[in-house]
Amino acid sequence: MKRAIAKAKAIDTTQGVRPAMQARSLRKRYDLLKAGRKLLHNRVFEDISIKEICAEADCTVGSFYSRFDDKASYFDALIAESCQEMLNRAEEEFDEKSWEKVSAAQIADQVVLFLVDIFQGEYSSILTESFLRESKGGLQSTPMRDVGYAFINTVGRLLVSHINTTLHPDPLRGLAFGLQIIYGSLHNARLRDSGPIPFYSDEFKHLLCLMFKQYLGIHRQS
Repeated sequence: MKRAIAKAKAIDTTQGVRPAMQARSLRKRYDLLKAGRKLLHNRVFEDISIKEICAEADCTVGSFYSRFDDKASYFDALIAESCQEMLNRAEEEFDEKSWEKVSAAQIADQVVLFLVDIFQGEYSSILTESFLRESKGGLQSTPMRDVGYAFINTVGRLLVSHINTTLHPDPLRGLAFGLQIIYGSLHNARLRDSGPIPFYSDEFKHLLCLMFKQYLGIHRQS
């Protein structure tokens, strides 16, 4: 329930989005956002019309405009919803109590695999679209950047004490840059998959995990 409230709040506070005051309105908004996520799997956002979104969600164009100012605010809401979902998943996945007896190397591997799953899974198209729009100044907010900082703090609680301080005198900053490298590698592979290691291969995952641990100075036995 707490996570559902956080997701609704993230959308409600997005500029150009009218807060959903009733359960029925909340469900309809969810249907509209779900429709956009589905359409983005095979197309770019600028080619998707509001009429197509409404048809996929089985609602009227008037219903769309009663919830969103325009297509841009709708996409901002779509990103806000996705970011909050990803953050909820991360907080659940990397709860400190669940990892008390697990090695730092295993935690580091899971951090990388979690991000790979995000970039290869249901959020992949939204991530790509949002990165492109952010780079062009096409978003009114930067929720992807905000969730990135939150993710650093979430996994930092598990990893910071294991990072080699000779390599990284400021372990949290070292972790942040290590994750930035992972984000960049995944984003580039998601856009182009130009190789030489295929994006969807086990080798890609293995080498990304190895690179992350080596950069942080985390060894397999730690």
